Parts: sequence; structure tokens; C-alpha cells
Amino acid sequence: MSPRVGIVGVGQTKYERDKRNQNLTEIIFEAAAKALADANMSREEIDGVVLAAHDLVDGVAVTSMTAGAAAGAHLKDETRICEDGAFGVALACLEILSGGCGTVLVVSWSKCSDCNLDIITNLNFDPFFCRPFGLNELIAHALQAMRFMSKYNITEQQAAMVTVKNRLNALGNPLAHLQAKVGINDVLSSRVLSWPLKELDVPPRSDGACAIVLAAEQQAKRASDAVAWIKGMGWATDGYYLGDRDLSELPSLSLAAQKAYRMAGIADPLREIDVAEIHDVSSFHELMEYQALGFCALGQAGQFIEQGIFHIDGNLPVNPSGGALSSNPYASTGLVRVAEAALQVMGRAEGHQVSQVQTVLAHGVSGLCAQSNCVFVLSAD
Repeated sequence: MSPRVGIVGVGQTKYERDKRNQNLTEIIFEAAAKALADANMSREEIDGVVLAAHDLVDGVAVTSMTAGAAAGAHLKDETRICEDGAFGVALACLEILSGGCGTVLVVSWSKCSDCNLDIITNLNFDPFFCRPFGLNELIAHALQAMRFMSKYNITEQQAAMVTVKNRLNALGNPLAHLQAKVGINDVLSSRVLSWPLKELDVPPRSDGACAIVLAAEQQAKRASDAVAWIKGMGWATDGYYLGDRDLSELPSLSLAAQKAYRMAGIADPLREIDVAEIHDVSSFHELMEYQALGFCALGQAGQFIEQGIFHIDGNLPVNPSGGALSSNPYASTGLVRVAEAALQVMGRAEGHQVSQVQTVLAHGVSGLCAQSNCVFVLSAD
């Protein structure tokens, strides 16, 4: 990618079940202010602001009208997307690469304690054919998990290993929502929500916000000695209707990854990527994502998780931060993956830092059954 774009600042709140001591604007301001301070920049030095949030989750029509000022967007070149925050990073990169901005602040948030996501995600379905059946995101993910299990002989135990891994990783992340070690039997015996998804197979619903500062090459070098350079990126969207798709596969993720790999010059992701922060919308979906990202061949995800290849001390550590299975501020979960990937590249991930990191993959999801996917390859040079 030329000219280059780098991440120079990261700001995150603590992710919690219910931030009763803070309202939404205070949460947003905290993340944005931390990102600017981390980048050694004032708000006046920011050219543009990208906001990523969902009106229905916030309970406000055009939520950026009330949240924009807290995110630093007042009198700035403001752009809003109704997608996961990872897609806001892609938009910010395009704004910088086009020459429209030299520096962009990306801010995303959710206060899940103030809403009912089961009802909200039901409203995302077709109002005539799907919504009356009570479909919501959880049930759709369960249907997808069943199809994946059936096609590739994935077991509930193998999916449980993903939860065990990510929750163990979260113990080293002071910002994680869930910080308690669990075992395979804990996952398997947890309450069934929509089979095969059990309570510990799916992410919590968290309050929190995340923000990052991106800058063109010259501004990035002036701002910080430790820059996470965006070497490749790609995004793709699958069809809307679940019946039109083979739910055992994630073709939009495969396509997005191929674009990012081609731009970054990655030929063998399992060998060339040091760490991956991926959007684990469920334990089963993380296994699906291993295959779609080319970390293993089709049908090998279960074997690879059993062999410990994706553990924090394995060949390719996946979600050393604990992933969404430990913290899930909904609209900003993908942006958290990008932020955590940047911290790994910068060597600043503290208790969950992986040693000798050069190249990191970050991934965000939006839409029903992982309809839309966005992938970034970050590098230290």
C-alpha cells in the first residue's frame, strides 16, 4: 500500500456488563480522549472522524447527532457507518489514501446493557418471511454452527476448546469483560441457548468503546516511533438471505482475506502471520474463520485447535486478548480486534503480549451469519 497509512494511537475503555456509573457519551469520550493522548495529538490535529455504531442498539435515531461531539467530531469531516468498527478503519484508510485527510480518528461503541439485542437483531431479518418466525442473530448463528458441524464433523468439545483458550488469554488483559478461567466441561454443561450454542459458546454483551488514530506516513512518523502500518486490507459481503447461502462456509471472509494477503504480499498465512485477532462471534465461528482465513485446510480446524496451534504459545496465537468471547461491545468488537492487533505490533499488549511479533492479522464481522467481513494485515515496518 503506497502511500502508507499507520495506526499511531489506541484508546479503549474497560469492557463491563453494565457501566452504570457512565452514560454513553462519557464512555465514548473516554475512548476517544485516550486514543488522542496515545497518539500525542490534540483534537485540532485530527482532519476527519469516522463513527461506527447502530442506532437501534443506542436507542437513538441518527445516534451520531448526540454522540458525535463526545467522539471529537464537532466541526470535523465526519463520516458515519452502520457497520462494525473494523469497517470504519477501512473507510478511514480510504480517506487518507485519497488525500482527503492526513489524520483520522475512528470511534465505535455500544452500551448493550441499555438494549435487548435479541429483539433488535430480529428486526434485521426480512419482515415477511423470516422475522415472524422469531429468527434473531443468536438463532441464525446456531443454524450456521449446525451446518458447519455437520459438514466438517466438528464436535462440541472442539468448539469448547476455543472458549477455554480465549477465556484463558483474557486473564492477561486487564480491559477484558470476562476474566475467569473455564474448562471444557464448564462450556459443555452451560445452559443451552439455541443448540449447539451454549451460554459459554457465545460472547457476553458488553458496554464499552474503542478508538484508534490513523495517519498518513509523514504524520505517523512524527507522531510516534512505534507505528502499526497497514500493509493490506480487504472486505467483502455475502448475500442477505440465509437460504441463498451455504452456511458451512464464509466466502466473503475468504475473499476479503485474499485481497488483504495479496496487497500485503502474504503467500502462506499460517507461517507468515505471527498473531491474529479475529472476530469470534461464537466458538464455532472461530473454527470456521481458521479455514476461511487459510490458517488450515477445509475440515482441519478441529484438529488444529486440538493440537494447540492457535494457543498463545502455539504456531499462530489467535485472540491473545481474549477475543469477543471475553469482551463484546457489539458494534465496536471488530475495531477492538484492530486495536489489539496494533498493540501487538507496537509491543504494547502488556500481559497478553506475544513475543517477536512482526505481522498481525485483524478481522471484523458485520451482518447475519457473518455476512460481511473485513480483514487487515498490520506490520511493524
